[in-house]
Amino acid sequence: MNSRTFLRRSLYIQVSIALAVGLTVYFLNDWFHTSFLKALGIPQPLGDALGSMLIVGAVSLAIRLVSLAFFRDMTMGRDTEIQQRGHAREQAIATCREVATELRGVPAYSGVLRGQLDSVVQQTEQAAYDITSRLQTIDSVVGELNSFVAQVSDESAELAHDSEARIANNQQLITRMQEYIDFRIQQAQEDEARVSQVVNEARSLGSLTGLIKDIASQTNLLALNAAIEAARAGESGRGFAVVADEVRKLSAETEKAVTAINQGILGVAGTIESQLHQRIQRAAPDEERTALSQFADQLTELGASYEQMLRSQASTIETVRGSSEQLAAMFMDALASVQFQDVTRQQI
Repeated sequence: MNSRTFLRRSLYIQVSIALAVGLTVYFLNDWFHTSFLKALGIPQPLGDALGSMLIVGAVSLAIRLVSLAFFRDMTMGRDTEIQQRGHAREQAIATCREVATELRGVPAYSGVLRGQLDSVVQQTEQAAYDITSRLQTIDSVVGELNSFVAQVSDESAELAHDSEARIANNQQLITRMQEYIDFRIQQAQEDEARVSQVVNEARSLGSLTGLIKDIASQTNLLALNAAIEAARAGESGRGFAVVADEVRKLSAETEKAVTAINQGILGVAGTIESQLHQRIQRAAPDEERTALSQFADQLTELGASYEQMLRSQASTIETVRGSSEQLAAMFMDALASVQFQDVTRQQI
């Protein structure tokens, strides 16, 4: 405790007790002079002197009691602090004695400790040399790995560039194939339309042959009627009967010819239509379109897969490069740390 703290404590306690005593004297002054002194028969001057002595004694006693109550001694805590300092001094002296006792034994162990330190230093030196050699070997391997990774990265970049060009060519090929498929389909549709028109026109000739056949039938019927009328006329109608018979024969021949022509037209139309269907079936534009579309889709998917593979390969190479660079930095730090430890050992 410093003197300022002691003075502050003393001032607070004395002022507090002085206020308490002043209030007590103020309130008990009349009672002390009018009742207490008269009851004891003490004159007022002597009573004032005795009262002053009592006040001084009460103040001194109150100060000591307050100090004892708050600081556990009668000197505002100074005795307690002195005791604590004395106890601390005794502990410090005891500690110094123990340290002195221990220090007396240090020279006896210094030789053994020095020998152990020399052994540890030698082992550390050998281990440091071994670690340095291995780190240098690993550093050379890491350098070769970096060179290999850089070479592979360049080759991958070149391969990716070539692959992009090939993918672009494949896309152009797919576009041309699609255009060819569309052209084939359009051509097949046009051929089918032309052949259908020819077949329809050929079949339309059947109506003409039907008309001719009807005329032949009517002519045959007229020839038959003429023959009947010639028979009724007798000798005068015999020449007309011959003409009617020839007309009937001609009508029959005409009907046969018309039937043959109609069958020929229908046969030609059927043959053309059959050949058209066979050609369309052989061409199979829809199947070709489906097959070529599937092939184009496969090429597109193959190109996308190949591009994804190249990206994955580039990402893997970049990761390996970063890891190798980080590993090289770690090896350099470890090598520097070993060299620093070797310098520290030499200083020891």
